Amino acid sequence: MKRIIYISAAIISLMSTTMGCTELLDTAPNDRISQNVMWSTEDLVDQGVIGVYYSLQRPINGNQIIGSSADIGYYGFEGYGMTGQGEYGLDNLFTAGVNPGNTRFAFHWRWSYSGIHRANAAIAQIPKAPIKEEKKARLIAECKILRAFFYMRLNEIYGREGLGVPLYTEPVNPSDLTRGQSPEADVWRQIIQDLTDAINEPNLKNNDIKGEGRVSRGAAYTLRGRAYLLTKEYAKAAADFAEVSKQGYGLYSNYKNLFKVAQERCEEMIMSVQYIEDPTGYGTGIQKFTAAFQQGSQDSRGCWTDLQVTPALVNLYEVVLDANTVKPFKWEDYFANWNEISGDGTTTANRKIYFLRDSKINGQEISATLVSKPVNNELAKLPTNIQALYLPEGNEARLKKAYENRDPRLAMNVVTPYANFYGVNSNSTAAGWYTYRFPVAGKYYFDQTNAEPNANKNLPASYYTSGSCNAQAEFKYINRKFVGEGLEYLRREQNPVDEPIIRYADVLLMWAEALVELNDLQGAMAKVKLVRDRAGVPTMAASFADQVTARNYVRDERRRELVGEGVNFFDEMRWKTLKETKYNQVNAQHAWGGTENTGGTTYQWPGDFFYTWPVPRTEVEMNPNLTKTPGWIY
Repeated sequence: MKRIIYISAAIISLMSTTMGCTELLDTAPNDRISQNVMWSTEDLVDQGVIGVYYSLQRPINGNQIIGSSADIGYYGFEGYGMTGQGEYGLDNLFTAGVNPGNTRFAFHWRWSYSGIHRANAAIAQIPKAPIKEEKKARLIAECKILRAFFYMRLNEIYGREGLGVPLYTEPVNPSDLTRGQSPEADVWRQIIQDLTDAINEPNLKNNDIKGEGRVSRGAAYTLRGRAYLLTKEYAKAAADFAEVSKQGYGLYSNYKNLFKVAQERCEEMIMSVQYIEDPTGYGTGIQKFTAAFQQGSQDSRGCWTDLQVTPALVNLYEVVLDANTVKPFKWEDYFANWNEISGDGTTTANRKIYFLRDSKINGQEISATLVSKPVNNELAKLPTNIQALYLPEGNEARLKKAYENRDPRLAMNVVTPYANFYGVNSNSTAAGWYTYRFPVAGKYYFDQTNAEPNANKNLPASYYTSGSCNAQAEFKYINRKFVGEGLEYLRREQNPVDEPIIRYADVLLMWAEALVELNDLQGAMAKVKLVRDRAGVPTMAASFADQVTARNYVRDERRRELVGEGVNFFDEMRWKTLKETKYNQVNAQHAWGGTENTGGTTYQWPGDFFYTWPVPRTEVEMNPNLTKTPGWIY
């Protein structure tokens, strides 16, 4: 099913080999050798196209996002958006001092153009290849879809406010990469033209629900609809989204199971990056970098939890009152003095009192060393009147009620306080249940000898166990989505589950966005209802009472549904809401509130110019024809 990965490695190896082959160098100019060889047989054409697909992988360099400099997948974008946060400083990306020399800007610019140049080579060379005309047409259409995807990524974050990006639609030598930006509108026209060409190609497949890992006509309609959404041509966007289901795509029935290997090529997955469990680097590291320490796979436990879910996102999951009614979640509904004890607004750590674990059961102390001592250490940091709010028995149960009767997707996507998760023992030979408890004494858990499942103690192991983050003495929301349970996978860092880039739920919610802007509020509600019905959450007419209410509700629904998939950052950027969401005080690392502080870097809004990322300083230095992005200090 995932032959695509192996072919990708083959084509990269081929590129390297041909460029260094002495015999070939003697027969043709250096800049033409690899192209002449690469497209000379049908097998090499197939591998060349897969090389374009390979460019979709790992769009982010992990340095200062995770505890590694390895390139990572789309889930890394969560740290950029409202729904996720990182353990490290993200290269000071979200500070007032951010500048065009930041490596985030350069990496994604080059990643996008790498895919574009590979697509350009394929589109130029395939017509000359010795293969059937029908296959030529199909492969060219696929490469145009991929080129449009990469240009869309560039134009929507670097090309805004009319600036655009350099437009290359044919192969060029590195020395000829000297163009300035084409206007933003021209780039959108090229994107739409590529996607229109693909849609009109009769040899392109309608969908890819059999696992070949290829883009389809449904993907082209989706991307063109998204382009129209970004250019505010809402009627055209809605029309394209309406076409997607006609190509064979739809919602998979079970949200929780959707993110497992068995469903990774189901009818909902429109565009994905494929992975396999392979020790040489063809898997995804999403589990290692997002899961609790006690989670892992058959080769090792010890996940890093470098990317977490924000409290602001968790608070968006509504309370389900009955089969027809939901209401917004509010902490004060569970703790009457939730806001009162925050004092002057800077002492939000006082709310920690509600998050401490029980220290007694049936009137008996659980453990003086492993439980009471760390709890008392935390209590001592708080004012006396706040300490009085702590319940030695029932503190956990009181807090857990705040997470009960919520939108079911909360429990499917996030490990919440005192929830259980399925982990592995230190030797990765047995699986068992752990409970996410607080406080954490030490970096990972209370005590190695007492933190194993099924420990031989007078009390269940869950009373001792703390499923924790990689950060010492911090209580954060941990990802559950995409994470393997127990010994489900062979390798902690090379998981086989595919990364969805676009799925049908995303299409329905973009469709709803377009309908809201067209003031078709009933139509928008119907699309959102399809997504929420699948999760078992009521959709209320009051949420679509007027255009402003409906617009905000659809946006929140995208945040709830698509968390962990690297979508939210691009949403916040195009909505221009990042300042109000990412930088808001409610977006705190700790569940109880407070200003977000990551790796010693407190988030500071740089200015509204941040909504258009700068042309990287390195690119401007190499190409003087590039216009520097307004608002940025080079």
